[in-house]
Amino acid sequence: MCELGYRLRQAREEQGLELAQLAERLKVRRAILEALEECRYDELPEPPLARGYLKRYAQALGLDPKPLLMLYPASPAPTPTDELPPQSRIPTRTPRSSWLWVLPVLALLGGGVFWWYSARQGHSNEATPTTQVAPVVKRVVLRVNTEPAGARVYLDGFLLGNAPIQAPVEVGERVLRVEAQGYVPKQQTLNLFADQNLTVRLEAVKPSPAPPNTSPQSTPQPSANTLVLRIEQPSWIRVTSLDGRQLYEGIAPAGTQLTYPLPVNVRTGNAGGVRVIVQGQDQGLMGAVGQVVQRRFDSPPTSNP
Repeated sequence: MCELGYRLRQAREEQGLELAQLAERLKVRRAILEALEECRYDELPEPPLARGYLKRYAQALGLDPKPLLMLYPASPAPTPTDELPPQSRIPTRTPRSSWLWVLPVLALLGGGVFWWYSARQGHSNEATPTTQVAPVVKRVVLRVNTEPAGARVYLDGFLLGNAPIQAPVEVGERVLRVEAQGYVPKQQTLNLFADQNLTVRLEAVKPSPAPPNTSPQSTPQPSANTLVLRIEQPSWIRVTSLDGRQLYEGIAPAGTQLTYPLPVNVRTGNAGGVRVIVQGQDQGLMGAVGQVVQRRFDSPPTSNP
């Protein structure tokens, strides 16, 4: 297995994910992901499209796609050309006494060679197999406007850009998510089989009522039993309780903040993009960029009276 495929498979297996799960999440055929992991580049579509699949697959695993794209070959190896047929050997010298019978023989040989060459050319034209062309993935145009304008638009967890936006996307069932600071995120499933023009309206977040007898000058203190995950780079994250209940799983975009009561288990595919704050204290990043890390965060010990 090549280095590219090894990195993809290692990251997937460390996260306990199956190819079928990722194929469903990315809305691509499982055979494409298998070909990437096994470095069977001849079974992938044209390089620009195959590199796009590789980038999406790496991001789904929480990996930085740039070093993986550098490992992808720029072009397939050239196919060697067919060998030309060997030339017929013609005697270069003939005794003078043989001229009378050599001329008819040469004429017969010439006719035979002409017939053989013509027949071979016809057979070659009929028997030469056509070059297999990779299937072209059908695309449609997705246009998204938002209220308020400038909201972030995600498709299958990947950032398309800020609205208004227009992008060519693959057909199929896709998940659209729209987010904006101060507004409730909105998510919906789209069946993209034709061009679509959408307008998504977000609702403003309603301010929480102030608790009674609270001074306006006071500032809320972080809970002593709280874990905060601040996402500085897009990262795949899974948060579970100690009894195995899943509290969160997905690719969190940069700028996201996740808060959970302790104790919890946290697993990420890009530890260098996740900052940990426990009991209000910044404990730094979970690890290096692209590193898969799992940690348990326990509740603070209770003091005896």
